[in-house]
Amino acid sequence: MQIKNRISLYGKHLPKAGLTSLLLNKGAATHFITYESHFVGSAAITQIVKWSSVAVAGLGTYDAVSGATQITQIAPSSGSSTVPAKAGELLNLVYQITGAPHRPRSWEVSGQIPPGVTHLNTKNSNTDGLTGIPTSPGTYKVFVTAYKGSNLNGYSYTKTFTIEVTPGSEPPVISNHPLDRKVTSVNETTLEVGVTGENVEYQWYKGESGVTSAPVDGANDKFLKIGPLKEDSKYWVKISNDSGSVNSQTANVKVVDNYTSWAEQQFGLAAELNDPKEDNDGDGLTNEYEYLIGSSPVEQSLDSETEISIEDSLIKLSFMTKSAQGDGYAGLERIYSVEESNDISTNSWKAVPGYQNVVGNGQKISLSKAINDVKKYYRLKVNIREKS
Repeated sequence: MQIKNRISLYGKHLPKAGLTSLLLNKGAATHFITYESHFVGSAAITQIVKWSSVAVAGLGTYDAVSGATQITQIAPSSGSSTVPAKAGELLNLVYQITGAPHRPRSWEVSGQIPPGVTHLNTKNSNTDGLTGIPTSPGTYKVFVTAYKGSNLNGYSYTKTFTIEVTPGSEPPVISNHPLDRKVTSVNETTLEVGVTGENVEYQWYKGESGVTSAPVDGANDKFLKIGPLKEDSKYWVKISNDSGSVNSQTANVKVVDNYTSWAEQQFGLAAELNDPKEDNDGDGLTNEYEYLIGSSPVEQSLDSETEISIEDSLIKLSFMTKSAQGDGYAGLERIYSVEESNDISTNSWKAVPGYQNVVGNGQKISLSKAINDVKKYYRLKVNIREKS
């Protein structure tokens, strides 16, 4: 009974401010009152228990009567007192106060706010935050305080957050630019770029480096598979991450055909038809010869456009040239040369001046030579070569 009177005396007669001070002192008196309250059920003692529980839990004085007042992180790491961030990337730290008897009218953030980050400084709100792009890695302790008053006054509650700013991603760096390629019109080729950097994204484009008007659909990898192509093309790639972007050099893809690609387009993949020594159409001209002069390998061809005649002590030679165009001739040109010899031995042939390495464009070439006592032989030589 004596214990009951003593505890009731504390509950009824101590002023609230004094009682608060007493209970915030985590000493013997606080523990004693909490312990003795189990034996007394008066309203005054119940009130003391609430206050002492808050005090012992270390929750402060802002919401001493109501209980579990706390400021809690909502984002980016819900419920944690540690805030993850990365230099160079946007940080949105959002926190709120719960369990308070009054809506905070003002907020304050002190301590070490990371460079590049600012306080939102909301008014009359249970929610506040920090936002910005941290510029320097490091560990920053900030103290967030909610105030009952509008001018950072009145009851308050403070929460400490640790903002861990890790180094941000470095902009991507190209270690190997895509290389120029040469390909036939029936084959594919692959371009590749070498890159260092984290979380990089790729986008390939057709055209000169920096021109983004022709993105290649679905080309979002370090490799670009292209072809078959019918004409020369240019490609480049843009690599980017959250910290920046970089453009590659232009890769030139040159389409240059040869006998094999020509034969594949004429006959398909049948090996017995593609043999350059075969005469599939039976006109006396091998496949390779027809490829060189530009005649059809599947239809009999007669050379009716080369003429040789003798007039007024002159030998006259004329022929029509053909440009190297159509299937199997991409990137090529047809070259004509008129040669003469006295005895047709292998090493005796020499080009007639003015009639050598003529690029065929469908023009007619005519040659007249005086006949004398020296026997002469003439021949027309046709080659296919890559365009210069």
